[in-house]
Amino acid sequence: MADKKIRSVAKTFSWRLLIFIYWVIFGYIYTGTFIGAGILGIGSIIPLFFYYFHERIWNKIKWGTN
Repeated sequence: MADKKIRSVAKTFSWRLLIFIYWVIFGYIYTGTFIGAGILGIGSIIPLFFYYFHERIWNKIKWGTN
C-alpha cells in the first residue's frame, strides 16, 4: 500500500521541521550566535525537496512490499 501524495508531503514537512529545530539548536550551541544557527537551520530545509521526491519514487517501487 503506497502513501498518498498529501501524506508524503506531511511526512516530509514534519521530518524537516524536526531536523530544522535540531540544526538551529546545534548551530547555536556550536557557534554561540543566532546567525550561525540560522544558516545551519536554513541549510537543513533544502533537502526537504530531495526527500519528497525520494519518497514518491520509492512508493512506485514494488520491491520489498507485500
